[in-house]
Amino acid sequence: MIIIEIDFSSRRELDTSNVLDKMNKLQNKSILIVGGDSSIGVSLVAAFEVDNKQIWRTTRHRNKVNDRCLFLDLSDDMNYWLLPPVKTVIFCAAVTSQEYCRVNPEFSWRVNVSGTVTLATRMIEAGIFVIFLSSNAVFNGEISLAKSTDSVTPQTEYGRQKVATENQLLKFEDKVAIVRFSKVITPEMSLIDGWIQNLNYGSVIHPFCDMVIAPVPIKFAVLVLREVAVRQVRGIIQVSTKRDITYADLAHYIALKLGSDQKLVQPISYRNIGLTYAQRNTSLDSSRLSELGMLLPDIWKGVDETFRLR
Repeated sequence: MIIIEIDFSSRRELDTSNVLDKMNKLQNKSILIVGGDSSIGVSLVAAFEVDNKQIWRTTRHRNKVNDRCLFLDLSDDMNYWLLPPVKTVIFCAAVTSQEYCRVNPEFSWRVNVSGTVTLATRMIEAGIFVIFLSSNAVFNGEISLAKSTDSVTPQTEYGRQKVATENQLLKFEDKVAIVRFSKVITPEMSLIDGWIQNLNYGSVIHPFCDMVIAPVPIKFAVLVLREVAVRQVRGIIQVSTKRDITYADLAHYIALKLGSDQKLVQPISYRNIGLTYAQRNTSLDSSRLSELGMLLPDIWKGVDETFRLR
């Protein structure tokens, strides 16, 4: 809750227009990050604070709650959650593990679809611009650089949940932005961090030779979301690199940059660990980024920057 102090000690008539003006100025600068302690959420909060925005965020961890960090569990009934006075909301919170969604479809649907749609609808009706983070998983991966106008053909429970939420939100047309990302890479990625540690210790790693990635650096992802929020760009915006690489390609590159023996990189099939499906392509047509004056990042420069490789 934003509190504006008013001095009632004077007997002059209260000028309510000044109070409303202050409230409107605060609200116009205010942004809510749902899932503010997620990997993307943390980076967004930091970026908007640099921009001198009034930032609210949410968390599922009660010990992190404070006057600007609100408790929110999207699996709860979202009809009664108190909306903060904000202009824009970015939904970063979700169950993102495809395996968890497959094994726990009812709970993950409650978070990713029911809770998200209910809360987003209430916000839109309150005049708040909604930005929803989606995924290349809405497609089947049969073609590269899938266009936003292509038919969605999800092959996983996670993808079906993203499509269901997109469809509900797109009904509000110019009040919503859907930002579809391919894989966003962050310095905290346990997979890549594990590779780096093992390679530095001279241990073998086993990346997938038949699973691909179009890696978007977290810094670029944040820049896109910040521009979408500031300009309130409507509709579907897609973000990925220009092409896919295999996880084995990525592992070999990291080994090269670390000066490690390439023989330590021993690729395997994703089927070797019991997985039954992987998209052949994850890249997305990202031509709308030109509206934001943005160029797609180079794959290897993005990897270098994200994981501090020289």
